[in-house]
Amino acid sequence: MVFMTKKIPITVISGYLGAGKTTLILHLLKCKMDKRVGIIVNDLAAINVDHKTIVNSPYFSEADRIIPISDGTISTSHRQKLVDALYDLATSDEIDLILVESSGVVQPDVVAASIVKGKTSTTQELKSVCYLDTNVTIVDGFRILQQFLPGQGEYNQDFVASNQLIVNQIEFCDVLLFNKIDLLTLEQKNYLQEIVRQMQPTAQFYETKFSQIAVNKVLQTHLFNAKKSLDELNLSDPLRLLNHAHETQFKINSFVYRRRCPFHPQRFNSWLDHWPPEITRCKGVMWLKTQPARVFTISQSGRAMDIIPSGYWIATLQEWEIKKMFTVRKNLAAIWDKEFGDRMIELVFIGQNMNKDQIMHDLDTCLYQSNEPIDDVNDPFKLKH
Repeated sequence: MVFMTKKIPITVISGYLGAGKTTLILHLLKCKMDKRVGIIVNDLAAINVDHKTIVNSPYFSEADRIIPISDGTISTSHRQKLVDALYDLATSDEIDLILVESSGVVQPDVVAASIVKGKTSTTQELKSVCYLDTNVTIVDGFRILQQFLPGQGEYNQDFVASNQLIVNQIEFCDVLLFNKIDLLTLEQKNYLQEIVRQMQPTAQFYETKFSQIAVNKVLQTHLFNAKKSLDELNLSDPLRLLNHAHETQFKINSFVYRRRCPFHPQRFNSWLDHWPPEITRCKGVMWLKTQPARVFTISQSGRAMDIIPSGYWIATLQEWEIKKMFTVRKNLAAIWDKEFGDRMIELVFIGQNMNKDQIMHDLDTCLYQSNEPIDDVNDPFKLKH
C-alpha cells in the first residue's frame, strides 16, 4: 500500500503540431525555482524527438524525471501507459509536480478522463496519488487564423485533418495560450480572439511569444473542475459551446437551431453543398427520417466537416431502460418530448455576419414533411457496411 502525504498536481499541455508545447516545457523548467518536475512526453512517432530536446536542455536537472511515451497517442493506444507512468511518478516521492506534453493529435478531454478515472495495470486508482490541476492548450495564432477566416482561399486538404482536432483542444481547456501572436496584425488578433471566445468562453486567455508565460498561470492553478468538465459533459449537447455575448466588433454571433422534426436526408445533403461561408463553427446533433434510431453528430470548423453516427436515441430503448436513464441523466426530463422522446435536431452556429433568418429558413426547408415519400435506399448518410 502506498501512503501519500500529498497528492501531486498535473498540468496537461495540448496543442497541434508546432504550436509551442515543448517550448513551454523548457520555459517552465527554466523558471521552476526549487521544484522537482516529472515530465511525460508523448510523441506519435517511434523516435521521441521532444524527449531528446528536453533531456538535452540545460534546464533539465538531475532532480527532474522524464518518461517518454512514443509510437502512439495517450488518448488512444497508450492510455494505460499514461496512467501507469503518472502513478510511477506520483508515488516516487521524488517530484513536486507533473507536466504531460501530449502529442499534437491528442484529444485533451480523453486524457483528462483517463487521469480522473484511471486505474493502473495493478488496479490502483490514479486519483489516490495525484490530481489533474490544469489543462493548457497552446494554439498557433497565425495558423488557426487561416482556418477560421470565412470565405477566404480555396479548399485546403492540410486543414481538413486538423480542424476538428484543434477545435476540440480549444473547447476543452482551462488555460488557452495564443502563441506566435506577434505574427498577426491587431485586427487579425482581435478577430481571432472573438471567434475563439465564442467557442471557449470560460478558459483563461493569454497572449504569448515563444510560449513565455508566468508559471503560476499554468501550474497549480486549481482551475480544473472534474465534475463540471467531465461528469456533466454531454458530447451530444452543443449548447455548452454557446457564448451568449451579443454584439462584437467583428459582428461575430451565435444562435441555436432546434427542431422536433427530422431532416429529409436528400434535401439536407443538398443544402450542405451550399454551406454558407460565413459560418465558422457548427456543432450539434441531428435526426434523420430514414434512420430514426440513430443519433448523428455534426462538427464543422472552417472548411472541414464531420457528420458521423454517435449512438442511439434513448427513446429507442426498452421502457425499463428509459426509466433507468431518467435516473442517470439528470437533464433528460427537461428535454423529453411525449411524442419524440429525446429525438431532436439541435445545432449551434457561430460565425461572422451570418444571416440567421435565412439559415433557419433554409434548414426548415430540409425538414421532413408529414406523409411525403422518402427514399431509404439512397440515403446519403447511410453507413456503407
